[in-house]
Amino acid sequence: MTVFDQHKPTLFAVAYKMTKNAMDAEDILQDVFLAYSRQDATTIANPENYLVKAVMHRCLSLLEARKKTVYPGIDLPSPLFQERFSYIHDRDISFALLILLQTLNPLERAVFILRETLSYDYGEIAAILTLEQDHCRQLFHRAKERIAAGRRRYEPADEQRTALFHAFLEACSSGDTARLMTYLKEDITIYSDGGGKATAAQVPLTGRATAAAFLLGIYAKQNEKLTYSMTTINGEPGLICYDAAGAVDTVILVSVDEEGVQAVYFVRNPDKLR
Repeated sequence: MTVFDQHKPTLFAVAYKMTKNAMDAEDILQDVFLAYSRQDATTIANPENYLVKAVMHRCLSLLEARKKTVYPGIDLPSPLFQERFSYIHDRDISFALLILLQTLNPLERAVFILRETLSYDYGEIAAILTLEQDHCRQLFHRAKERIAAGRRRYEPADEQRTALFHAFLEACSSGDTARLMTYLKEDITIYSDGGGKATAAQVPLTGRATAAAFLLGIYAKQNEKLTYSMTTINGEPGLICYDAAGAVDTVILVSVDEEGVQAVYFVRNPDKLR
């Protein structure tokens, strides 16, 4: 195994968390690999730090270049399919965390990832980001507070999460509004990302009754048009919907806590489903 391959899971996790896009993360890793392969490895004292720094700076440059880009509607992370990215199965890349990370500005996000995910000290973080250590501490403190405020209070076990996901899908297919609502939290929110290329709600839909009506309506309209398969997406149970030609039409992820389903994410932008 090469040095780059040894660190690839870490590098991809960093790039994916920073950009929330698997294709962008792969492109960044490819650029870094090509640049690294041209270096004299014997002159690099700490290959991981060198590679993480290279990845992080490319992420920040990409985010800066896209700062003024206006995305049509809700901009969700691209799904990460277990079959395609099995080598990072042990990384914390949950959809809910990715969404929380996007509430941070790029520097806050970078410091949080380096400190919380990679356990780098402030000296290492300052060197990577070319910042003062005190500034890094301030950025991390702000980021940690915002992430903590948005985190789920309760993380169900895998078996419990899978069972609730199955029950939720069965309730959707039943057409029974009362039954479905028993699985939905009062403040449930539905997010739908079409990227201007597929039909999607332009704003989040909030509330149990609104969510139940939307979910049952979607199922009634699409049940005969689409086929489905369950798989692991971002480390959690998810649903892939295929159109008549066998192409991926929609990816559905469900976020749950001890009280039930708190969020449902529909990713429909074809650019994020390739």
